[in-house]
Amino acid sequence: MPYVVKIAHIFLLATVKYFYTPIYAFLIGLSFIETLLSLLAGGIFGFFVFYYISNILILLARYLKPVIIKHTPKSLLNRRHNWKQKRKEKRKEKRKGRKKFSLRNKLIVKLKTKYGMWGISLLTPIALSIPIGAFLLRKYYHNRREAIPIMLFSIITEGIILCVVYWLILSNKTG
Repeated sequence: MPYVVKIAHIFLLATVKYFYTPIYAFLIGLSFIETLLSLLAGGIFGFFVFYYISNILILLARYLKPVIIKHTPKSLLNRRHNWKQKRKEKRKEKRKGRKKFSLRNKLIVKLKTKYGMWGISLLTPIALSIPIGAFLLRKYYHNRREAIPIMLFSIITEGIILCVVYWLILSNKTG
């Protein structure tokens, strides 16, 4: 595999799956510095792309939903309303008044309420993914000036730690 393609793989993989990228870089034969630089660049690039795309999506949803509802035929709106009512009744019978959350949803709610912006920023590179963390940061903390610098600090710090730890573990196993 050509050198440029290896760097591009690491860069693109770091934009979405930050935690596993150093392992892949080690397996395809990149050096520590090449891995670190492409990991950090990909993580930061991915954060900014997903942060601003989520901004666009949130704004589009806010402004397009009334327009879509306005131009949707009444028969379809009634069908949707009836379907939602039936679904609501079925769910009520099924869970008997208790809503069930997935493990990931529980983690996100607990993160936001208990740890806030710092929790989302610190867990985004390792536990959540860059796209989910960028979306949550944009949705809940877009008005705080320190949100983006904290997330960038988290991405850089955890990237360095991940690279060092993986490199020490994997180089001891192979050599």
